[in-house]
Amino acid sequence: MEQWRAMRAIKEALRIAYPFILVMTLVDVVGQSFLASSGFFFQIYHVGSWLPGIDLWQQFFQVISLVINGVVAVIVAFTTGHYLARTYRGDALAVGVMSALAFLTLNVNYDALYETNHVTGEGVPQFMENNLGPQGIFLAIVVGLTVGWFGSHLMSWLAKWQLRHPRFGQLSWTGRVAWPLGIILVITVGIGYGLSWLTDGGINGLVYSALSASVANPGHRGLVILGVTALSNVLWWLGLIGPVSLAGNSSVTSLQNLAYAVQHGSGWNAPNPITLHTLGDAYANYGGAGMTLSLIIAIWLVSKQASYRRVANQTFLPNLVNLNEPTLLGLPLLYNPILLIPFVVAPAINIGLAWCAITWKLVPPIVYPVPRTTPGPLIAFLGTGGDWRALLLSLICLTLSVVIYIPFIRLLNHEGGDDHAA
Repeated sequence: MEQWRAMRAIKEALRIAYPFILVMTLVDVVGQSFLASSGFFFQIYHVGSWLPGIDLWQQFFQVISLVINGVVAVIVAFTTGHYLARTYRGDALAVGVMSALAFLTLNVNYDALYETNHVTGEGVPQFMENNLGPQGIFLAIVVGLTVGWFGSHLMSWLAKWQLRHPRFGQLSWTGRVAWPLGIILVITVGIGYGLSWLTDGGINGLVYSALSASVANPGHRGLVILGVTALSNVLWWLGLIGPVSLAGNSSVTSLQNLAYAVQHGSGWNAPNPITLHTLGDAYANYGGAGMTLSLIIAIWLVSKQASYRRVANQTFLPNLVNLNEPTLLGLPLLYNPILLIPFVVAPAINIGLAWCAITWKLVPPIVYPVPRTTPGPLIAFLGTGGDWRALLLSLICLTLSVVIYIPFIRLLNHEGGDDHAA
């Protein structure tokens, strides 16, 4: 019963957060793909040469993205606590606010209190802003569930205690809220302040640093790269958005490959053909972690649930340019045990296929840098300097991933109903 309460609370939180994430991501699609100088479509269509006032457009879209990004995780914490309190017949609104405040206190930048930037003279940000966006969803869920349970039970206990001890006077609604809130804030401030002595990023920073360190520099061994990619995708499924940067872990080897290609005019026989970057970015996770672009195509092909098809239509464009957070929350894919299997298996199969193709010299490795928002199926094609075999392999990986997802989408059809997705 307690597990079902928690899962329903999580699904409700993700459903509420979905439209905010969707708007933020669509804004990022325009801002990062069309308006940023490093964007794919900016470079293809030379947007800077014909769009007047491009600086103002960039600032406009950046403001919208920044505002929404700064509240997404707070919304998740509030909604999780709010819905869980409703299942306990507690004061849902009060508990939801407690959950949001508890999450914020865990993300206060305690090291920055009373400090100023010595260069600009301005105050240092008082919150760890990165943790308030999609990256903080996992912690927000944990805080929402914890405070939702603790706050509801504590408020209920206070009400019962008052009935058993009438001689102490009547405890008002304000008192029943203020006492739990005070206790929760004391605990979370203590945890947050204590962690500030260990890490600069709070709980999120501690978790992300540990995860990144555990998978850093996997080298050129295919099995290790396969394991790192699978671990990264499981973490995404849990709501730990982006703990492993495939490109970042391969930066040195990517530069070596680029230098070789510039010198020899081709990526064939590059010194580092097998890396997280050449396998993961090019073939295993394009369109977003878990090959969610193929998930959308599978939904179009076989899903009978209008809600799933609606989310697929809404999130196709972001997935095409490798921004898949709306898909994770909208279906939701997060914490969905049925979709976890293809979410991990499809990239793993693609890595094995790409490893064979590159090792047997059927395709060259990607050596040229491409914009982050390059449409997923074109990453390998452009990264190899326009080799048609790399494009063919990308399309094979996409097709294979769609085939892997289809049985699981059909399985979800048997759940019935039309209220599973946002």
